[in-house]
Amino acid sequence: MGYWGYIVVAKGDHTLAGHPAVTAFGNGVLDDYPRGSWREIWMHSRPGDAADITAVVAATGAPAMAFYVMAEDCAIGEAATPSGLRWDGVFTEECILSDYPDALPTDYRREHAVAGAVAWAAEAGLTADPAGIEHAFARGWLHHLYDAVGLPGVSYPD
Repeated sequence: MGYWGYIVVAKGDHTLAGHPAVTAFGNGVLDDYPRGSWREIWMHSRPGDAADITAVVAATGAPAMAFYVMAEDCAIGEAATPSGLRWDGVFTEECILSDYPDALPTDYRREHAVAGAVAWAAEAGLTADPAGIEHAFARGWLHHLYDAVGLPGVSYPD
């Protein structure tokens, strides 16, 4: 059994992981990876409803994403921006449809997710690769999406 829990991606420094808007996604921080001025925060799983990604956007004043990972095989994510753009993403669609069909958002369309991710990246001041985003949703994983929306790589301390 693999990782189950939320991964929150948002702009901020090392204190972001302790902000209530982020901690609402889990029972404590498992890992916190710096990606330039962004953070990739892995949360311990928690029961119940997820927090709203718009609270993270409000706290940071920048676009944010959150993904619920199921056994490291599938993930469902949501993203939002300060201007009010929202989109959902599914990784991978085949896994969700075969293993967790009830988790698929009823109005989910990959082309809407791709368009949303491209617009999200533009609002974040990043350069998106639409074909890379398409691949991430169809057959890739979260790190493929991070690369495709233009997020910087993980910065490991020396």
